[in-house]
Amino acid sequence: MDKKLTIKEIAKLANVSIATVDRVLHNREGVASKTARLIKKIMEDRNYVPNTFARNLVLNKSFKIAVLLPKYGHDDYWSCSFKAAKIAIKDFKCLGIVTAVYHYNQREKASFHEVGDQILKDGNDAVLLAQVILEGANTFLEDCKKKKIPFILMGCNQLDLGAITYFRQNSYQGGRLAAELLSLGQKEASKFLVLNITTAQNQYFRVEERIAGFESYFKRNNGPNFEIEVFPVSWKDKKIVEQISDKLNPDNRISGVFIPNSEAFVLEKALSPQNHVRIVGYDLLQRNQALLKTGEINFLIDQRPYEQIYQGIKYLYKYLGFRQNPPKVADLPLNIVTREKLIYC
Repeated sequence: MDKKLTIKEIAKLANVSIATVDRVLHNREGVASKTARLIKKIMEDRNYVPNTFARNLVLNKSFKIAVLLPKYGHDDYWSCSFKAAKIAIKDFKCLGIVTAVYHYNQREKASFHEVGDQILKDGNDAVLLAQVILEGANTFLEDCKKKKIPFILMGCNQLDLGAITYFRQNSYQGGRLAAELLSLGQKEASKFLVLNITTAQNQYFRVEERIAGFESYFKRNNGPNFEIEVFPVSWKDKKIVEQISDKLNPDNRISGVFIPNSEAFVLEKALSPQNHVRIVGYDLLQRNQALLKTGEINFLIDQRPYEQIYQGIKYLYKYLGFRQNPPKVADLPLNIVTREKLIYC
């Protein structure tokens, strides 16, 4: 944030009066749309944040933001999101923003409805949530729209649900990226294994899109000189390590493995010293990072959960505090993490 930027400087950059900037800042009428867009662009480009803390003290006003996340276990994808929420809660508290995290059980549809009802009863002014179970979320989102409660959706490719912002990452392109990483320098007629480790918390539509993207890359770039096997295995299967070890047997001549969800760490017990297979996984869980450090995993594709949570709360804060509209779609770039790059993550 550029703390030196003032309303006076914004007015000078836009070639307008201070009063005009003030009207735009407080969403008042009387400013031409072209001028208003210019002023908002200057504020956005310079990351200008008005002193809403002082204004809220005068108005005795604070805003409540709900962050709705699935319940999580130690070191899974949603634990990273919760850590980001905790940092944002601390950072935005001084600006008059009260943020609370609500958790629901993905295995129970009733849990989502119960937590959603509680968010509404608690009088939250805005909601940030992950689009995991669309069927269960529809009723809650409709209730938010009826009550004029703005919300932001993370991980959502459907852009007609009424959110003020949609955070998304191209899952199909993520699969193609994984295929490109595995194919680099490989010989023709290579065999690749897609290890689809299914869990109750799987975001199935994203995983399927990644697998489709993975397959499409080889169909377009390698003709018939490849073989892909999609191998689904349940996380609950007691013989999961044994099954994966059998697939990775050197006799099967597998050239690369793609794990399209967060469970790449399962390979830790399944890999043998004879395995020299290139592996691409998803998400910077600590257990995945450990395998990346030892070289047992070659690449991880990061979905940037921290950025989605922190930036989402920031967008809602600006929207509530001074009606700055966030971007309709926030596309998150595909971030490739290697062992050497890990120290910067």
